[in-house]
Amino acid sequence: MKRTAILVAILSTALFSATSNAQDKFKGGWMGEFENDRFRISLKGIPGRIDSIFDWSFSFDLEDVKELTAARASSAATPVHFEIRRDAGTIVFDGMMKDGRGLGDYQFAANPDYLASLRAMGYDNLLPEQLLRLTIRDVNRDFIKEMRTSGYDTATVDQLIRMHNHKITSSYITEMKALGADKLSVEELIRAHNHKIGAAFIQEMKAAGFEGLSVDRLIRLRNHEIDAAYIRSLEEVGYKTLTVEQLIRMRTHDISAGFIKKLNDAGYKNLSAEDLIYIQNHGLDAYTTRRARVR
Repeated sequence: MKRTAILVAILSTALFSATSNAQDKFKGGWMGEFENDRFRISLKGIPGRIDSIFDWSFSFDLEDVKELTAARASSAATPVHFEIRRDAGTIVFDGMMKDGRGLGDYQFAANPDYLASLRAMGYDNLLPEQLLRLTIRDVNRDFIKEMRTSGYDTATVDQLIRMHNHKITSSYITEMKALGADKLSVEELIRAHNHKIGAAFIQEMKAAGFEGLSVDRLIRLRNHEIDAAYIRSLEEVGYKTLTVEQLIRMRTHDISAGFIKKLNDAGYKNLSAEDLIYIQNHGLDAYTTRRARVR
């Protein structure tokens, strides 16, 4: 309770103005706390969203903001001032810290040269929140030009931020295009990258007889740990024309080459994928009973 009271007292003296004279310069309030070697901070007062409370959060390494080191070690109320400078703009923070937690006000100013460059690329009328996110995520001009040169010249600002957050590079885009995946949407590109769909896996599937697969199917194969070795093992026991869906169902139900070989040795050969799954789930006796009834 004492700690909360102190923070409330600090809050009452902090500046939380959400007014804005221009989209490229505004101010608001922040609240933050230390998390191991990072500092998590929440912002309020973003123009256009003044009815929400601490509505946007992010964290950064303490190495990036050394001014917070002394405040972290202090148990007394300590004034703090720190800045985040990026190609897109600068955020200046002022406030108070106590016992690893703090709050205060921030001021944001966009970089005029950055704004001019983006306008030249067709990005006009950026929202204040977009400018702030471009700054926090450090989406610099070089990255935007790189994505546009790589074929994503119609990507929106929000899509560029997502691509940067997910570490999409021009080399990855080139790699995917070389393998036939040259018309991926931004979302498909991000999903493929997040699931480690790259040259090695696509070529592995091609060598196994699966060429031209969609991103969704490649992701499903990857998520179910279906690789060339598993496909070859099934081919060696007679299953050479399985579809992607059959492979996924068989993998999901733990159908292995060893399991099939045991059935073959027992006289149960050339079973369908569904029969194999039924036997795995219900047992061989249940399968023979069912087959006898059908006959």
